[in-house]
Amino acid sequence: MSKREFFNREAANWDGQYQREQASQVRDLVKRFDLKEGKTVLDVGCGIGVLLPYLSQKVKKNGLVLALDFAWNMIHEAKKKREKPQIHFINASLEALPLKDQTIDYITCFATFAHIDDQRRAAYEMGRALKKGGRLFIAHLLGKKELSEHHRLAGGEVEHDTLPDNDKIWEWLKDAGLKHIEIIDQPNLYLASAKK
Repeated sequence: MSKREFFNREAANWDGQYQREQASQVRDLVKRFDLKEGKTVLDVGCGIGVLLPYLSQKVKKNGLVLALDFAWNMIHEAKKKREKPQIHFINASLEALPLKDQTIDYITCFATFAHIDDQRRAAYEMGRALKKGGRLFIAHLLGKKELSEHHRLAGGEVEHDTLPDNDKIWEWLKDAGLKHIEIIDQPNLYLASAKK
């Protein structure tokens, strides 16, 4: 089974992955993004849309949220639960974003980067899509070691999904034209941020 097939199969039950205590972690995480009203946010690997209510609340009605996922069933679940006028859904791969250069103010990549097969290409694509001054946030609610263990125990298609070493992601983001790179890797939080 491919990874896309795996996520399509799991989409209907994915809500169970997020417990009530994680909702407050997600809220706190989005505060770190410092999103501005009227801006455009691309949420790559949006899944069932966990971030979407928080992102749309921050950019307001005059902003735009693009929710992208390569698994159509994840998009379907997100649309059922999170649809708002300023949220638009895109079924596509992060390694080949169907977007013009320098069109996005913020990119969020939540609970996704470890699942990407070509992480270097994904970093390049996100850098390409960001406007000058745009911000990128790659985040997980587990640190790198915790996340690797979580996926190892889950087994199957995600068993070997992990985050790159800090020096590797630093290099990829720099090569993608990003600067002011910061990486937080601690229990219950991984956050790599950068600016175009």
